[in-house]
Amino acid sequence: MARTGRWLLLFALAILSATPIWAQGIEGKTAPDFTLKDIDGDRISLADLTKDGPVLLDFWATWCVPCKQAMPKLAEIHEDFEGDGFQLVAISIDNTRSLNKVKPYVRSQGYKFPVLLDTDSQVLRKYRGTSVPHTVLVTQEGTIAKVWIGYHPGEEKEIRAEITALLEGGAGD
Repeated sequence: MARTGRWLLLFALAILSATPIWAQGIEGKTAPDFTLKDIDGDRISLADLTKDGPVLLDFWATWCVPCKQAMPKLAEIHEDFEGDGFQLVAISIDNTRSLNKVKPYVRSQGYKFPVLLDTDSQVLRKYRGTSVPHTVLVTQEGTIAKVWIGYHPGEEKEIRAEITALLEGGAGD
């Protein structure tokens, strides 16, 4: 029994540690295009979003506590960079059971960035996401510059630096 328990623990640790590497394997690759409806029913595509500059895609859900911790920080980033061609786009993966909570939540928080609906998580999977928050920075040229998995307080500083580098014409690190 102890041997089986150790094997399961090692397997679980391998899965957890491999997930970020797997998702980060898409950095430098072309971002998969998509078209989703926003919370008002309008269709928005990634191609439309990247016309003016880099885009930060933040996959989240109303039931996700770390997502709700990250969103105010991301909203600040959006406000600071929106005049520079940068856009933040939140993509809710709430399913049909919790979908009715998305628009009221966004409105109650006063978020001004677009919020799209990925109710079957199909777009999240295209970006190799398995959980939320899952944040992806896409260059104006449509290349995935950086992926962040989960939310760690202070991470917004790294996100800001990556956006600044892209806006200044650098590749980001």
